[in-house]
Amino acid sequence: MITGTRILMLVLLVLMFGLSSGAINAQTTREGASASKMLNYKLPVTRNGTTITKVATSFWQGEYPGPIIDVSSKKSGKTTVQAYKSLRKLDAPIACSVINGIYHPWSKTKNSVINYYTITPVEDYKALKTAKLEEYTIHAGDIITNVVYLSEGFCKGNLKNREIEFTCSALQENPQEFQRLGNADTGSRQEQWLYIKCEEGHEAFIQDSALLKTKGVKKGVIIKYGEVGPHTTKGESGH
Repeated sequence: MITGTRILMLVLLVLMFGLSSGAINAQTTREGASASKMLNYKLPVTRNGTTITKVATSFWQGEYPGPIIDVSSKKSGKTTVQAYKSLRKLDAPIACSVINGIYHPWSKTKNSVINYYTITPVEDYKALKTAKLEEYTIHAGDIITNVVYLSEGFCKGNLKNREIEFTCSALQENPQEFQRLGNADTGSRQEQWLYIKCEEGHEAFIQDSALLKTKGVKKGVIIKYGEVGPHTTKGESGH
């Protein structure tokens, strides 16, 4: 059963994707792809000299995605950060001036974000026999690709070039019906990125952790579900 919180989150995601879908233009194939299709896609990334295929998704995961990034939101103007031309290979750093504001998928203040991305390990499954997955009929031999976590126990993946949503456990904890393909990637960490429009006129990518380390940038707070705000001396809420 989909809860009211779940419905609210879906609405917020749809609004976010709708606002950003027309603005995504990639330097490389699929990277920065239009969010209007909302399909997760495989993306080779190079870290510490090693290239590995990951899955890119145009949102941040979790019931309460984090962090909330406060880029001098109480001051007008802009802040210059070090970003990258591509998130595939971090070998082309570039200066990027962004509008001061709150940076988070729930932010309603003006900022420089074009889209948000999560990079996760590849998770694909093959149906061993015809089975039901929520309201979907999955036939023997079907492949559900690029499975990623959403929130509240729900995941999404791609099935025959369309997106489907389901409870994660129904797929991941049912080896009699669904076989995971390949080896589980347990040695790499999830990454969260912001695709931003720089005041200099170009686009760039910056990782959330790197943006937080920029001088003058602080963690903002969750005010309530779906609403974030600037840094306060009292610290973040309990989420």
